[in-house]
Amino acid sequence: MDMLKAKSAVEGVPSMDLLDRDYKDFDMKGNKVGVGQLELATLDQVASMRDDLYQAMEEKKAGGRHSVLLMLTDVVKEGTDLMVVSDDPSVIEGAFSAKLDGNSMWIDGMMSRKKQTVPNLQEAFGC
Repeated sequence: MDMLKAKSAVEGVPSMDLLDRDYKDFDMKGNKVGVGQLELATLDQVASMRDDLYQAMEEKKAGGRHSVLLMLTDVVKEGTDLMVVSDDPSVIEGAFSAKLDGNSMWIDGMMSRKKQTVPNLQEAFGC
């Protein structure tokens, strides 16, 4: 667990740097959608910086994106707290058959951006 926490260290790192750590933009039928991912030992690691992360996501979205998502993946609980900033949150909710609680939703079992997140988004955007 200590090794995992060291690997997923976030303390003292600027929010935009955390967002950009593992981030990619995708074209979803003419809509630019950004998806970042942080693999964490526990969601507590980012609890005190959630507002700053949302601010970084808003800044990134202002660059012409339809949506910016940040996957806070809890590798111990094997799921993702998906943070969302979007022009149309209902598209994101539809992609994962889940409702946002504020600006995030817990998705049990979601671990992979490539295999789970992006394909669901592509389907929701009609790609």
